[in-house]
Amino acid sequence: MAYETEEQQVEAIKQFWKENGTAIILGAVIGFGVLFGWNYYQEHQARQGELASLAYSEILTLSEQGSSDNSELVSKVETIRAEHAASSYASLAAMKLAETFANDNKFEEAAEQLQWVVDQSNDTFESIAQLRLARVQLQLEKFNDAIATADSIDEPAFKANALLVKAEALIAQGKNDEAKSVLIAARDAGNGAVSPLLQMRISEFGIDN
Repeated sequence: MAYETEEQQVEAIKQFWKENGTAIILGAVIGFGVLFGWNYYQEHQARQGELASLAYSEILTLSEQGSSDNSELVSKVETIRAEHAASSYASLAAMKLAETFANDNKFEEAAEQLQWVVDQSNDTFESIAQLRLARVQLQLEKFNDAIATADSIDEPAFKANALLVKAEALIAQGKNDEAKSVLIAARDAGNGAVSPLLQMRISEFGIDN
């Protein structure tokens, strides 16, 4: 629309603002709010990552002392699990503490840490935690649990070792025929790569390489 006078133009602007001003202001507030919220979220995530990294570094330092009797080590792992459960640092810390427990023959405590990692369903650490948990369950003579845990491992890179753990559990149960079939499957899953322990079992059971 063309305006003949400056007054008409000013009046049109006033009318437009009267009709749309609230919506414009509201849109601006929402837009700035979303932008601020996103920036805050990004900064919060970065800060949480830094804190988790720092906590994990402290845990590594404490774990170098090599004893699960270190209450500060246990406390810090519990804290990082509680405050940064979704981070990789928390899973790494739990697996480090599990290793320390296992070295001290505290297999129940080691299993609890590894089960926590498995329960987080972290794609990076789930399979390795499952494999270690199955081995700890072997040590605890929880053979059915070890078999179930080994069977739950889907990652091809861990399949041969998982089957070996399953075979060890079956051997411990006196189920040698079933164990032999599992050892053959473990050999085949390795695609030519056979660990020394698997090789020993293959030889014991008279299985061709």
